[in-house]
Amino acid sequence: MITLKELAEKVDGKLIGDESIIISSVDDIKLATKESISFAFLPKYKKEIQHSNASAFIVLSERDLDGKCGIVVENPYLSMISILDYFDNRPLPEKNVSSNSQIHNSVNQPENFHIGSFSVIDKDTVIGENVFIGHGVKINPGCVIGDNSVLYDNVVIYDNTIIGKNCIINAGTVIGSDGFGYHTIANEHHKIPHIKSVIIGNDVEIGSACTIDRGSVQNTTIGDFCKFDNQVHIAHNVSIGKACLLAGGVFIGGSTQIEDYVTIAGKSDIGPHIILGAKSIIAARSCVLKSISGSEMYAGNPARPIKEKQKRDAIYKRFELLEKKLKKNAS
Repeated sequence: MITLKELAEKVDGKLIGDESIIISSVDDIKLATKESISFAFLPKYKKEIQHSNASAFIVLSERDLDGKCGIVVENPYLSMISILDYFDNRPLPEKNVSSNSQIHNSVNQPENFHIGSFSVIDKDTVIGENVFIGHGVKINPGCVIGDNSVLYDNVVIYDNTIIGKNCIINAGTVIGSDGFGYHTIANEHHKIPHIKSVIIGNDVEIGSACTIDRGSVQNTTIGDFCKFDNQVHIAHNVSIGKACLLAGGVFIGGSTQIEDYVTIAGKSDIGPHIILGAKSIIAARSCVLKSISGSEMYAGNPARPIKEKQKRDAIYKRFELLEKKLKKNAS
């Protein structure tokens, strides 16, 4: 528990109302109860303030509170992060090496190292300081896991994969498997060897059930500070720049190059063999089939600049209305 005054100081916000209010939880504005604080800085939540049971609210303006207690902040999302961090009471695992794990004798084990039951680390793997490895993880020969990185349960890391510092790999993700590469002659599919690897930078987070293929002629690379949602697929030879955001269900085709600060919304398909320019934004369910220059939003199938797509959609709508009118007049 914390008082509203203490919470305001923690987020460097302006306290409005009773500073002695006790806050014991953070809740959605519609589900909040007494002693809850809720976030109400988005327009759709402002009208809910008067009907909410929360004791206090995080807002952008004192006017939004309309007589209620709360904290006025300049950067609501950073404040939200700080508050959620404070109330995060999920149990932290104790670090130990499970007797049911298997670690090759060539692997140097740091003192502050955790590995769960039924996990296997193969030969010549390098483990950094303060690494956490969950249950059922398989790390194949020659891998590097950087300092402070976390591999949750049932992650599989194929041979010679490099994972940087401060990375989080969520449960069920597979990194470094062969890409989908075949050459067909006379109805026979000849597998293309994938002899390169996967190299992941620092401060990268990869969601659950993602698949990242190793390269055939060049390493598959993911830059620093990238964040991937669940069920993202990265094909062979792909290069992703720094600080890219990929939402759930995004598929990146082989040999595609994604430059820095690109955002790709959910269920979009990209490539193969194209370039996404820096700071591109790809709208949900888009299909990018040719290279784009970047610093713009794109949408549709095939993806086009959003303004161009909207113009096309408007023209199609007019044609539909005209067709209906002509059919009505003809009858």
